[in-house]
Amino acid sequence: MRNSPLLRFLAIGCTTWTADAEASRRAPLEAPCFEACQWTLRPIRFNDGAGMSPSPKVRTCESLLELTSLYLCAAVYCAAGERTAGLDYLNATCQTSVRSPIPPFDDVVANHTDDDIARVRRLRQDEWEDAATFAEPVIPSDAFFGLAFDTLDSWSYVYSRHTLYGSAMFIFWGVVIAIGLLNRAVVVLVHATAPNPRGWQSISLGEPGEDSVPAASHARSQSRLSVWLKRHVTLPATFGYRNAQPFGWYTVPPRIQSVTILAFTIMNLVFCVHGYRVFPGNLYFPKVFTQSWRYVSDRTGIISFANFPLIRLFGMRNNVVMWLTGWDFATYNNFHRWVARIATVEAVVHSVGYTVLVCDRNNPHVLIAAVIALLDTPERLRGVPDHTYSIVRHRASYYVGARYDLLVWVCCFIWAFDRVLRMSRTLAFNLRFWDTKAKATYDKEANIVRLSVPCGTSLYRPGPGTFYYLHVLNDVRFWESHPFTVASVRALRDSDTLKDACQDREVVEEETALLPRTTTTEDSPRPVSERGGPHGAVPTMNFLIRPYDSSTRRLARAAAASQPHPASLRVIVEGPYGRTKPLHRFESVLFVAGGSGIVVLLSYLEALGGSAASRTRRVRVVWAVREASFAASVLREDLRASYDGLDLSLDVYVTRGDGEGGDSGRFAETTKQFRVSRGRPYVRGEVEDAMRELGDRGSLAVVACGPARMADDARKAVVDTLGRASSKVEYFEESFNW
Repeated sequence: MRNSPLLRFLAIGCTTWTADAEASRRAPLEAPCFEACQWTLRPIRFNDGAGMSPSPKVRTCESLLELTSLYLCAAVYCAAGERTAGLDYLNATCQTSVRSPIPPFDDVVANHTDDDIARVRRLRQDEWEDAATFAEPVIPSDAFFGLAFDTLDSWSYVYSRHTLYGSAMFIFWGVVIAIGLLNRAVVVLVHATAPNPRGWQSISLGEPGEDSVPAASHARSQSRLSVWLKRHVTLPATFGYRNAQPFGWYTVPPRIQSVTILAFTIMNLVFCVHGYRVFPGNLYFPKVFTQSWRYVSDRTGIISFANFPLIRLFGMRNNVVMWLTGWDFATYNNFHRWVARIATVEAVVHSVGYTVLVCDRNNPHVLIAAVIALLDTPERLRGVPDHTYSIVRHRASYYVGARYDLLVWVCCFIWAFDRVLRMSRTLAFNLRFWDTKAKATYDKEANIVRLSVPCGTSLYRPGPGTFYYLHVLNDVRFWESHPFTVASVRALRDSDTLKDACQDREVVEEETALLPRTTTTEDSPRPVSERGGPHGAVPTMNFLIRPYDSSTRRLARAAAASQPHPASLRVIVEGPYGRTKPLHRFESVLFVAGGSGIVVLLSYLEALGGSAASRTRRVRVVWAVREASFAASVLREDLRASYDGLDLSLDVYVTRGDGEGGDSGRFAETTKQFRVSRGRPYVRGEVEDAMRELGDRGSLAVVACGPARMADDARKAVVDTLGRASSKVEYFEESFNW
């Protein structure tokens, strides 16, 4: 996640307690009664303090009149336990400050009878406000002491709720993550100890993971409870149909994620409005109006600030909790977005509240922080460099007396940890990370870039569905990185071009299966270049890229400029990221793809057909594509031998093209293997047909990767099928929402 202006604002506003400095620094009290006595006596002066330090702490330790007044106040108003705790703390403070203990309580109070104490002058609130000077001991009046005690007690109560409710943000997500971790551990344990587990299904907040999907032989052992949970809780869209499709400008996560987010939202709302004590005459904030705004502003600021480590954690590429729970990136991306939205609303309330306080009580410190925060957000959105605003924030913090909270450093640690892991992935791919040379070709008619990246130095083997972030050093904006899914891994000879390799039958048959294999002592952790491939061949990752935005469009121009030869590009490779879906555990797989989503099919096909561990025997592909030339190019160049070992059927739906004649010419060489139609596929019918072909005793995986409407159609069809079919069906979605 990029540095947020909200974080910079909260670093100034939320941690700058400027409405009342003394109230802001006050911690929860262990002896509120004794503290109230100290507080009522602190502003006033006694005439035996002439020549003493102006420090209230020193005066309290050295002024006999002030100590006598404090002891008498404690004797009148405080219980013995609170009095002892307060005196012990004061004695330790005086020994540290003036190197002298305070006189014993009994020695001072013993000189005053009850009648003497009753005749001691009572301190009024107006005298306290005027910081009057006295020549005799004083005791706060009952009414004044009651206000002081209630003020400190209410502040202590509200302050403790600030801390408790801020901590509750971490407790909530800790419980959610613990449920995911426990669920994953139980699933792994069940599969490891029981060869035929009956009825156990993973509770998944995202798409099913590698350890959460049982083998095909267990397809018939699903319990009614697990089917009901999948059909009504974990899999469907929140409101029945729209999941990938937006509602206006926003999307709604799947139902189980929405329930989790809704619970978190309700918790934030309750905690922002609950746990306040307000009353007229508060010595910090006399008006109930001011108390309410101050407490609400502090509460929303603290809770918003507490959410920032969660925002950073859920939005990082190397998300540790994603590894622990097995939930996919899309799940945590939804959590990241909604926690950020909630924190933003809380920060807005925080800033509005302090703006009201500025108007009600002209405080220049708060005004400075508010003005800087207001200037920060729009300028940041216009792209002003982050380091500029770091300097501004630093100087503003100096002037308004802001302190950095521990949460800021937690965010910094998470950011640094993510950067270290990202750098480690880059170095694991190639220690000479600046010297990875890729080849790019551009098919103008199909509008597709084929990028070939040598991966012989990589310590990690790319898996189906995994993706890499690529920096193109030849590009004018080389600092930008963009994610691309691996379409295939081939062993190329140094003299081969990418097109030659795709068209050469012998080289194609040497493709490396993307499916992760069981690691043995002999082959771990050797680089890919040492684990296979013909003599003299270079293992190469291949990407199919559709040029849409400025970065991919510049890549297409660079590749086109070198035609008819491939363009040589220097790239920095970071990865792999993502998780391989356990499609090999299903007897039948239905891919529903749209446009460039076909790369997901390409990454899995060879693994499903060429691995002894794969149970998959039938693969059906429904591919909707706008341009016939794009489809023809992929079928001709990339699917030539990918169906070996599989019962593969592929239906191509061209939604926009040059007409029937043009399409027939393009597909003249491919219509014997594949069926080409015009129009849009009926996704629901495809899912139902796949279930009918499977029969009653098989397992089916439905994989959707394409436009939002197509993905929602596939999800809804699977949900409706659950419970009606006796065979097992799972839904997977590749959303490309990195």
